[in-house]
Amino acid sequence: MEKSDSSFSTRIANARWDMVYVQIPLYSLIFLAGVIGNILVILTLVQHQRMRTVTNVFLLNLAASDIMLGVLCMPFTLVGAILRDFVFGEVMCKLVPYLQACTVSVSAWTLVAISVERYYAICHPLRSRRWQTLSHSYRLIAVIWTGSLILMSPIAVLSELKPTSNGHQKCRENWPGHGEYEKAYNLILDAVLLIFPLIILVTTYTLITITLQSSVDPTVVRHSAANGSVVSEVYLGSRGDTLTRCSLRTLDRTPSSRRSLRLVAKSSVGGMKPWDDQGEASQRSTRGRSAMLKRKRKRRIVEMLCVVVLEFFLFWTPLYVINTVALFSPDALYDGLNPTWISYFHLLAFCSSCCNPITYCFMSSGFRKSFSGLFTGCCSRACGCRKRAEGRYREPP
Repeated sequence: MEKSDSSFSTRIANARWDMVYVQIPLYSLIFLAGVIGNILVILTLVQHQRMRTVTNVFLLNLAASDIMLGVLCMPFTLVGAILRDFVFGEVMCKLVPYLQACTVSVSAWTLVAISVERYYAICHPLRSRRWQTLSHSYRLIAVIWTGSLILMSPIAVLSELKPTSNGHQKCRENWPGHGEYEKAYNLILDAVLLIFPLIILVTTYTLITITLQSSVDPTVVRHSAANGSVVSEVYLGSRGDTLTRCSLRTLDRTPSSRRSLRLVAKSSVGGMKPWDDQGEASQRSTRGRSAMLKRKRKRRIVEMLCVVVLEFFLFWTPLYVINTVALFSPDALYDGLNPTWISYFHLLAFCSSCCNPITYCFMSSGFRKSFSGLFTGCCSRACGCRKRAEGRYREPP
């Protein structure tokens, strides 16, 4: 008996040591990084007019939901894990789990909205121009929030405080029946927040990748004169095996070079009439290079969004699995995992709130420039105010 008590005391001491020296610093670091990073994202998108695109409006909504997750959920989860007691009262017991579930739903379906918007912008650009506007994105964000608030309403209604040992309390949902309604509802949440979004995201980004890969960069066909000098350049842009545009730059305007250029254009573009005007050829060449740069920029944006999606599902899937297993086989779960490990899985899920700003900085040059411009502007304004103050209160010579 004394040995058992000693073993139990050792486990408690190890758990306390882990909580004080590991989990509290990690929670604090993730909380600060998530809140500060997402506030910087919001300030960047609000202050820079050129960054107010449809995709960035959705990223703004994603940053807002991440801030709510950090401010309204992380402190309560950490204090509850430290005290093994929910000490915030009945109202917060209903509000905290409800808002956490809503923010997760908003984040998942915002990522879906971004993927669908990118799919139509890249794969069906002409069809999407009629409805891909900022006002349409605002309406879609309102729909996402409204749907999430309605979907998660049973959590707010049914959450209540339940007594545990030593006079402590825990915040849990009290479902009617023998648990069948709770299991059905959680399976619906797994489908709506994890499985369906994952299927849509994989499908849309796969189609986007195929479209971008089939868009070959413009190639250059050069024609040389008899003496070896280059007299013309034909710029060909293609999508798959179909030529979509042809531009040319004539370096030598002699009749023989123009005659040779017609032969090059005919053999290269299947009889397409060459442009004899040098200005028009130069404009088309510039448009070809501009289209290539736009395509590369789209590819980088899609790569960044794919990383954001991957992070979200890697961080949240373990917690979904744990919650589902806890419903159907709680004994097997708690025999294999102690509360300390479960708190680490909560911590892993909260990491998603701070990783998005880091991803934007590393993978988007536009965000990096805007971030640096934000700091530069703040520093210049501070220096200007200090100089004005010094000039105002400077003593006369």
